[in-house]
Amino acid sequence: MAAEPTYYEILGVTPNASEKDIKEAYYKRARDLHPDKARNEDEKKKNEALFADVSKAYNVLKDKTRREEYNHSIGASSASTSAPKGKSGAAAQHKKPVPSKKTEPARSTERTGERSQIAKKSFTKGMQILKSGDVERAVKYFEAAIQNDDSEAVYFYRLAHAMLQSKKSFTKSVDYCKRAVEMDPYNMEYKLLLGEIYERAGGLSRAKELYEEILKWDATHEKALSRLKMLSDKSGTKENKSFFAGLFKKLGGKK
Repeated sequence: MAAEPTYYEILGVTPNASEKDIKEAYYKRARDLHPDKARNEDEKKKNEALFADVSKAYNVLKDKTRREEYNHSIGASSASTSAPKGKSGAAAQHKKPVPSKKTEPARSTERTGERSQIAKKSFTKGMQILKSGDVERAVKYFEAAIQNDDSEAVYFYRLAHAMLQSKKSFTKSVDYCKRAVEMDPYNMEYKLLLGEIYERAGGLSRAKELYEEILKWDATHEKALSRLKMLSDKSGTKENKSFFAGLFKKLGGKK
């Protein structure tokens, strides 16, 4: 019996692949498996199953902690641990390292790393506050996370979600959620939230398009199906009202 493919094999990368390599591999696989590319219903179902595996692999490998746990479970390493070639023995062990002056790029990288850590802490704190129910305060922490690191789609997603909950500006909520979708275009939860924001702001046709797009990827997506049904019901109600209004007008009655 053939062994189950690892998450690395599913994405087509090696265990020492960088975060960028993993993200690019995920996007490529997602594009290849898009439902619109299927030639028939059987191929569409097959692609949907494959995409579910690809998404599962990506969601584990993109998270540093989960990736380390996964590597441990399969006995793999995400970084090379081999010693550098060169002198060996006592002389090499006791050789004093020569201090080097930091170059400007090195300082810049260090500052970027520090800001990234601040962003992670702000985001974690925001999530904790959000769970306690203080949505408006959580918004400020998510904003701080983005100010320090605007490369994480989840920061924009959580900020958009919190702003929607606190009934803040719909325009900003849309902008932040659209940014999250642009950064991670195959994350269906991001598209679902964007649809809900459009729906609340009155952009029903745009919301409908997003829900239908989600169902192309996952025909059983319960939330998208539910939202789409609600929109259809609303549309049906409006059509009925319009019909009766026209009927009353013809009969000389009041609207």
